[in-house]
Amino acid sequence: MNDTSSAIQRKMLEMMQEKSEVERLFMGASMFDTARSITRAAILEAKPDISPAEFRAEFFQRWYGEDFEPCKSKKIIAALLQKP
Repeated sequence: MNDTSSAIQRKMLEMMQEKSEVERLFMGASMFDTARSITRAAILEAKPDISPAEFRAEFFQRWYGEDFEPCKSKKIIAALLQKP
């Protein structure tokens, strides 16, 4: 679904192309940090007493869980849970 008009899409592309490579890099890094903070807050809100190891496993599952085959994902989560 795309609810953005083609005129606005062109304007956004034009505005992005006016930015330097460094500005675009910092924008991407900022968006990554924001997404990470939102994920962290959501995990801690749902599970306020979560251990650091459980937090790592939950974060991995939310961000990368579907990027791996289920058996590989389970191994990674098991390793994350074993780390102190």
